[in-house]
Amino acid sequence: MNTTAAPHPLYRSDDLARLTRDLPVIRRVAAWCEEFLCRPHPDLGRGGSVCPYMPRALAMNRIAFTVVRTRGRAQDDIDETIAAYREVFLETEPTTGAAALDKATLVILPDVADEDAAVVVDETHRRLKGDFVASGLMIGKFHPRSAQGGLHNPGFRPLRSPVPLLAIRHMVDSDLPFLNRVDDPVPDRVKFLQAYEQRFEGAQTSPWSERGRAALGEIRGEER
Repeated sequence: MNTTAAPHPLYRSDDLARLTRDLPVIRRVAAWCEEFLCRPHPDLGRGGSVCPYMPRALAMNRIAFTVVRTRGRAQDDIDETIAAYREVFLETEPTTGAAALDKATLVILPDVADEDAAVVVDETHRRLKGDFVASGLMIGKFHPRSAQGGLHNPGFRPLRSPVPLLAIRHMVDSDLPFLNRVDDPVPDRVKFLQAYEQRFEGAQTSPWSERGRAALGEIRGEER
């Protein structure tokens, strides 16, 4: 058996057609990452870049882009396709250690119209979030009409992207506010916080993990 790997990717005619179609939207999203997410913003409400992880991740070449075409496809089929990237992400090197926290996958959804994004992207995110969180991952929702405010300035819209997309990365301890949102149903919040607790079980205690245990205890108390 010949196990020699090609030194560079091999492209067939179908690959070239797909690349020609997808490359412009990938370039548009990549430019947004560099020009918006990697830079400070006067309305952010704190110092540093809009996304604190993106500058290092880009510098380390650990941001992967993929395009999922959704036109004419059933909702379940789209969900299944996006959900498959959970395992792809987990199996993509680096898989362990601090270096794994630098990687992310952006699933770009260019067929979703701006006027439909608030429903399509937000609802897709709602359906998939639980499984991603249970795997120790975060899945973020971005689109041109996102109404979600920033943590430090509710009037800022950090999740507005030029093209609808979902972002996958590893969960970190400061993700607690995204897992205990009051607009999520209480049963979902309990599951998210349990996954958060499990993710950082045995890790060095931090203010965020302490707040996570306190939030979970408070919600459980309300349920009694």
